[in-house]
Order: sequence, then structure tokens, then C-alpha cells
Amino acid sequence: MTKKRDVIINKGKSHSVTMGKKEKREIVSPEQRPDFEDKTLNLMNELNKTEFKSFEEMSNAGVVKVYQVPTDYEKNGIPIGKLLNQSHYYVANDDYKKARTLLKSAGMSGLQAKLYVKDEIKLQKRNPKEKEKFKDKPMPEEFKLLSDILN
Repeated sequence: MTKKRDVIINKGKSHSVTMGKKEKREIVSPEQRPDFEDKTLNLMNELNKTEFKSFEEMSNAGVVKVYQVPTDYEKNGIPIGKLLNQSHYYVANDDYKKARTLLKSAGMSGLQAKLYVKDEIKLQKRNPKEKEKFKDKPMPEEFKLLSDILN
């Protein structure tokens, strides 16, 4: 019989591992693995028949592109395009809480907003030019909502 705090992690059909409270869990998703970027880079090089050594080189060459969400995109009267672009701006300026709040107002749950912000952080690390567009600069006028412009 196991303790109340023990968690059983299933490792396929053959066996499972009992894990106590203080033991660390293994990395579950592929994006969390330390070698994820290297494997992805190798795969992209193989598919495109290139020899890039970093994501920055790939984005500079135009192989990997970052697209901006159209600012006029709306759903049920909510300007989702502007809210998503504002969240990208706040992530570039390291204000993650404000970015998550904007995403929640766009209709995402708290967990979805948190994961979106984490993905955007990773994307901006891979593509530093995207971060440099917004870092320590005023927010572009096309991202602002009418209430922000009036204030």
C-alpha cells in the first residue's frame, strides 16, 4: 500500500513508478526538454537542406517567420487582434501579468493565457528581432484600443 501523498506515474503499459512528495517529476511535454531547440533546429535544417546553427539565423534568412495578428480581427465585438498584439508588446517588455490579463479579457482561460505567454516568451527568445521591435518603446498606435487612445 502506498502513502497518501505518493503519486503513481504510468510509464507505458509495462510498469509504473511510485513518486513521493519531494521527488521531482520527469519532463512531460517535448517543449520542456533541454534539447528541444537543437532537435527542432536539426529537423528544420534537414527539411530545408540548410546549415543554420540557431533560430536567429533561420529567422534572419527568412526560413522562420513571425506573423503579426491582424489588428482588425474581432470576435463578438471584442478586438482580439489588438489584445493579442498588446500582449506581445507587454511580453517583450517583461510585463507578463498585464499580458495574461489582456489574454483573459480576449476570452482565454487563466491556464490558456499562461501557456500562451510562455510560448510567446520562447518565440521572442528564438527571434530577438521581434522583441527589439517593442522593447522599451511606446506601444504602436494601431495596437491601442479606443479607450487607451482617449486616456
